[in-house]
Amino acid sequence: MRERKTNNINSSDWVIARWMLIIRPAVVTATLGLAILVLPEGMIDKTSIIVVVSGIYILTFLYWFAHYISGVSRLLLATQIAFDIFIITVIIHIFSTFTGSYDSSFVGFYLLSIMCASLFFGRLVTFLFATQAGVFYGTYILFLGPLFEPSFIQENMKRGIILQVVLYSALMYAVGSLSSYYSEKLRGKDTALTNALKLLKEAKLDTWDILQSMTNGLITVDMSGRIIYMNSVAEKLLEVDRELAVGKKVDSVFGGQSKELVEVFDRQFAGTSRVSESEIKTYCKDGSVVPLGLTSMPLYDTDGSRRGVIVNFKDLTEKKKLLEMIRQSERMAAVGEFSAAIAHEIRNPLASINNVVEILSESFEAKNDQDAKLLGAIEKESERLQRISSDFLKFAGMKNPDIKQVNLSKVIDDVLILIDNDPRKTDDIIIGKNFTENTMVLFDVDNLRQLIINIIINSLEALDGNGEITIGVEDHETSPEKFIRLIFSDTGPGFPEKALGRMFEPFFSTKKDGTGLGLALVRKIVVSNRGRVFARNNESGGAEVTLDMLVSGDE
Repeated sequence: MRERKTNNINSSDWVIARWMLIIRPAVVTATLGLAILVLPEGMIDKTSIIVVVSGIYILTFLYWFAHYISGVSRLLLATQIAFDIFIITVIIHIFSTFTGSYDSSFVGFYLLSIMCASLFFGRLVTFLFATQAGVFYGTYILFLGPLFEPSFIQENMKRGIILQVVLYSALMYAVGSLSSYYSEKLRGKDTALTNALKLLKEAKLDTWDILQSMTNGLITVDMSGRIIYMNSVAEKLLEVDRELAVGKKVDSVFGGQSKELVEVFDRQFAGTSRVSESEIKTYCKDGSVVPLGLTSMPLYDTDGSRRGVIVNFKDLTEKKKLLEMIRQSERMAAVGEFSAAIAHEIRNPLASINNVVEILSESFEAKNDQDAKLLGAIEKESERLQRISSDFLKFAGMKNPDIKQVNLSKVIDDVLILIDNDPRKTDDIIIGKNFTENTMVLFDVDNLRQLIINIIINSLEALDGNGEITIGVEDHETSPEKFIRLIFSDTGPGFPEKALGRMFEPFFSTKKDGTGLGLALVRKIVVSNRGRVFARNNESGGAEVTLDMLVSGDE
């Protein structure tokens, strides 16, 4: 749709101009039509009236077209009003000719034109139009009328006619003065109101932009329990359509997914709390639980009365993950302090025990199967303890990583070549890759190779000879740093639900013969390389381990 041009004129003046264009033909048609009906048929010439009315309609169309093409301007409006005064004079002439009288009922049309002029122009210009009307009327009555009809004015009437022209002219100036005075006051109020509305709109937009730009969710509810505002963050976190939610009761919108949130509002409505902080849980549509940290407070009106409740909240998921990582790091640091000592204390006696068992196995001939089983058990458990002590040394003896730019895709390809020769990698296990070549990350290359091997070995053991492992890479930004997210997923049985929160704890294992240091070592490697690691079960089945590795930042 074409935008309306308004050159040198405001939008309210355009509304007046539009109505003036509509009212002009309507008034002329109604007035002249009434004259045709009221006056005797022999006194008027219908042809002349039809010509005048048709001309008015044609002019109205031309005015409208000019406004539409060139825009509404004061010059065009001035031309329009000046020509209207001329047309009024023509109408007075037509009816004066019919009636043979200089006294016309259509002089009032001059006053309408002068009042219209005062709506668009100042007092001086309005007086100019009043002067034009007085001059046109006086010229016609005193000079042009007698020219067309010599008997138009009798000799004894001249003084009375001059007085009438003077009085009508004075009336025109008076109407012009009064109408321009009130029009100026009206325009002043209109300008002030427009400016106030503009400022109010700007303030509203600024407030709207601020609330929408918040990183926290915000919900405002009135005292009847109806939602009156919700920003986009709240809409996203609570998975509701704010356009549908606004105007509805809190319990009808959130009662199904978070009764704790409804209780927060209820406590505020009851007046049992002012500003309060709490932590609640809300349930997403996929069944996952999102922890929220809330701050609720009363909303007061300007007179100090309570108007409603404001609840400000944020997603605590990442915070809880970071806290868990810190707790894990603290536990691993504690383990690291004594694991080295334990490993050194156990490793040497174990070596001696293994040597003795080997000598006994070679020199001692078991008298029965029971003796042979005992020797085998000693040898087997010694090897297991030896393996645990080796893992201890790896866990405790990690040196500071040499973090630098590493080609992630090349390291994964090198690891997959090694994995192909592992007996746990059968022909029925497919390892798929979903990432681009030359993906660069900031990591210690030896650490990276070791943790990738550990994760894939865990997946191979979980698949037990049959299944699929997928390795994918995607971007993941966490201001101010940018991460590459490396995702390992398999089609195995997944992690036990009760074990998900403890997968990276030292000495915790779901395997019968596991040491509980495999994934703990993975976490320690990732954290030391300024990354993050998470484990979860896929909705479609199987386990998923996610590594976040820096791709930019200080090395």
